[in-house]
Amino acid sequence: MIYDETLQKHIRCKKGDVAEYVLIPGDPARAKRIAEKFDSYEKIAENREYVVYTGVKDGVKLTVCSTGIGGASTAIAMEELSRLGAHTFIRVGSAGGRRESIPVGSAVVVNAAVRGEGTSKEYLPDIYPAVADLDITNALLEAGREYLKEEECYVGMSLTRDAYYMQNQQLNEQLMNTQVAVSEMECATVFIVAAKRGLKAGAIVGTDSNIVKKHQLTLEEKDRLYSEAEKKTINIAVNAMVKLGKCGK
Repeated sequence: MIYDETLQKHIRCKKGDVAEYVLIPGDPARAKRIAEKFDSYEKIAENREYVVYTGVKDGVKLTVCSTGIGGASTAIAMEELSRLGAHTFIRVGSAGGRRESIPVGSAVVVNAAVRGEGTSKEYLPDIYPAVADLDITNALLEAGREYLKEEECYVGMSLTRDAYYMQNQQLNEQLMNTQVAVSEMECATVFIVAAKRGLKAGAIVGTDSNIVKKHQLTLEEKDRLYSEAEKKTINIAVNAMVKLGKCGK
């Protein structure tokens, strides 16, 4: 590792290491699976929860950087990546479904988020909405329709929260029959950091559970279905990012 003034403390990357277009999964193993969809790639750095790969897909330079779980580590990744020139981000994550109509194993494009976590509040007040970039959302929906064909690519808001093993039943009831489609732990932070720093961000998630369904699946069934959902979200996200890169959005 060459120590220069552009070396970032946590992601351990320097100027020239990362692309302007970055995919940000939480899981380091998912980051590798995303990079494997590129035509070529190399591993740039690995430190803590951050594993970074940069490569090329259909002539577009792309980076993938894992962020770990939750808003705090995700914000660090976005801050440091943006200091190195990244300006467009797509979160590629997992989530729990919040609609009866969304099966486990589905792909969901997140267009906005309820700010139920804490990190985004350090950036902007609660009154500011956490909204995905429209160009990215449209690119994800277009890529989703192309990849999934007859299968639906869902779209809706996420409830972003911090405490995975805690449920706010009153809030859950209030959010029923609204635009909230899923619950996860990063989207609100991603959208708010982007808003504060003048970046563009969107998100797609695969559902690994659904708390509103009457019949609950076993962990084995959920894992099998989510494995398929992850393949969908990875392909859709990479194809959408290539579209954005080719048109300069």
